[in-house]
This record gives sequence, C-alpha cells and structure tokens, in this order.
Amino acid sequence: MKIALFTDTWHPQVNGVVSYLDSILPHIAKGNEVILFAPGDCKMIESVRGRDGVKTYWIPASPFPYYEGYRMSGMYAHQISQILKRERPDVVHAHAPVLLGLQGLLAAKRRGIPVLATYHTHLPDYLPYLLDGKFPGFVKRLGRTTVKGLIRFVFSLTDSTIAPTDELAKELRAYGVRNVIVIPNGIDLGRLKATEAQKARFMRRYRMPAGRKVVLYVGRLGFEKRLDVLLAALPKLKARGWFLLVVGSGPQQEGYLREAEALGLARNARFTGMVSGEELCAAYACADVFASASDSETFGLTFIEAMSFGVPAVGVDKLGPREIIRDGVNGFLVKPGDSAAMAKRMDMLLSDGKLRKRLGAQAKATAGRFTIESSAEATLQAYREVVGAKGRKHGWKRLIPAMEWTPGRCMPGSQ
Repeated sequence: MKIALFTDTWHPQVNGVVSYLDSILPHIAKGNEVILFAPGDCKMIESVRGRDGVKTYWIPASPFPYYEGYRMSGMYAHQISQILKRERPDVVHAHAPVLLGLQGLLAAKRRGIPVLATYHTHLPDYLPYLLDGKFPGFVKRLGRTTVKGLIRFVFSLTDSTIAPTDELAKELRAYGVRNVIVIPNGIDLGRLKATEAQKARFMRRYRMPAGRKVVLYVGRLGFEKRLDVLLAALPKLKARGWFLLVVGSGPQQEGYLREAEALGLARNARFTGMVSGEELCAAYACADVFASASDSETFGLTFIEAMSFGVPAVGVDKLGPREIIRDGVNGFLVKPGDSAAMAKRMDMLLSDGKLRKRLGAQAKATAGRFTIESSAEATLQAYREVVGAKGRKHGWKRLIPAMEWTPGRCMPGSQ
C-alpha cells in the first residue's frame, strides 16, 4: 500500500503530534511505501528520502506570528495535487489538519483518493492559546462557533475520522462529523527505560538534591499547558521534602520561571529545558508523581510515558487524561484550574508510600495497553477499510484482505 501523510506540525517543533508520528512512521512504513508532507524552512517544495525509506515533501512555511515554534504552510494546493497525481497513493491521512492538511484532503478528494484525518488538537480550547492569550474572551466565543463549523467542514471531507478518545469521538459526532472511529495513540515502550547510572548522571547534571520526592512535569511550556496551576498548587503542599522537575521548553518558559520565583519555589524546583532520549527517560525514572494541569490534552502521551515507569499521575478530569487516569486506581483526577485539589492529591501520593506504590503498579499496567504497535496496526486496518470501501463503490477488485476490526473498538482502552 502507498500512503501519503500530511501534518501541519513537524521537526524541529516538539509536541504530541510530532512525537506520535515519529513513533508510528517506522511501523506504518514496514511493508508499505510512505510519503510525508510537512511544513519546512524552504523557498520551494523540496523532496528528500530519509534513511527509514520515508519520502518527505517539504512545503514552504512561515513562522506563525502569535505562537513561537509553529509554522504555517503557504498555499500550494495545485502543486500538492500534481504531486498526488504523480505519486498515486492508495490513501491520504492528514494529522491535525489545518492549512497544509486541508490542502492535502481537498487535493485527494478531487483525485478520488480515500482520505482519513486524525483529530489531535482540541481547537475550541486551543485557539486562545495560539493567539498567545490575546483577547481570550472574544477568541473563546469565536472558538465555540466559527472553529466548530470549520471542524465540521474539514472532517466531513474524510472517508474516516480518527479520534484518540471516546470523548472526542462523541464531540465530533455532535458537530455532525460522520464515520468517526476511535484509535488511541500509542508509545514505543521499548525505548522507555533508564539505568540507575543514567538516573544518577541526570541528577548530577541538573543538580537535583538526593532523597527528595520528585514531582515531574514533562511538556511544552506554553499557555495551554496551565503550568501556572501546578505551580500554584506547590506552596499548598503539606508534605515535606518534595522537589519539582519541569522538563520542556516553549514560549512561556521565562514567564513560568518568574512565576516559580515569585511563589518562592526557586530552591525546590528545576527547569531543565528540552531533553530527549536517554535524559528524558532518566527524568521519568527520577519521578515519584507525574502532574499536569493542562486542560486541552486530546490524549496525553506524557501521562502514558510516565505511567510506563510505574509513576502515578495527577491530571485534569477532561479529554485525554479522563480516559487514561482511573481516579484512585492509577492516579487522580481534579477539576480544571483547581490548584487546591491538585495539591491535595499530590499530598496523598507524596506522603503515602504504599498508596504511591499501589497506584504506580496500576499505572504501569495501564501504559502497557497503549503500545505503538497496536496503534499502528489499527491505523493500517483503517486504511484497508477505506481503500476497500472505495474499491467496492467503484467496482475495483479488493486486493487488501480485511482483518477482524470493529470501528470504535479497535484498541484496548478505547471504550
């Protein structure tokens, strides 16, 4: 099968969509031919074939003025259509389609190519943050109307829309989007490991005091991640001997650093900036509790990554975390923006070793359900289904055999 993937966000940006695509691409490309369309720092469309066999078409893009790190692709609909005509993919899959992804979907529809799209970003919540917090009231109202109409338009173009959680699937159906299936994101469990030596090296490098209970946050440091709520919770902790480890970078990094200092957290917190590979695994291995106050997570890969190390999580009772965290079983859920409730739940975990161990064991078991292999196979089966359906509609001979698969129940934990 020849697969064309479109993404509106790609390296050097680091976020959940990029991390997920990084993990799933090798599995999708195994036995298939994959071409990737991504925004790039170039003046004209360029194509490069990587060592993994994936051919990438870089589409010229410019920095998004209101949010550091994002790039907006230019309008190259005709050229993209011509590339699809030349490449002749069997299926097109757009991830979090906005501008580039929308061009890909429209070009594929015109050429009669089966199309899918994955709803990675909760745009009604996210739009105010993309505008750097400017005019939040107006933009939030705009998000409830115009953006929802845009979502309905874009995802109604698809033969199948993929949602990472049941809650998002219900929301998309309420917008009028049809053919929604649930395929949770996955992680590469094989790469998530750290030795004691690696952990010790990490602690020395970032001058982390020994013997402290570590509260860990991993993610982009932007408005949408609500790190301010987590920081506000820490002075409310009754437990002693805790230490905050913040891993990640982003446009709000300096603001959050100043906020931590204003709250008197400077001596009990460390901001590492962006880390990856061995160091990221070591950061997870250092943690006793993983905490995030983000209320815009459509899935929450970092929760799963932390849980794979046996770390219980505290998250917001909304969207992705709501379907990953079972309250009181593998972590705790709190209301959005409630720093007092977050402090209370972190206190329970920090002060009770037995509780922390019990929830941590359940957290590790939860993470084991979200493998990248399962996510990739479910995605490939979704491709087979839309290609087969298109073939039946046009009287084509079906060349790709279907596997047993039920939309909405194609992955453990999707219900």
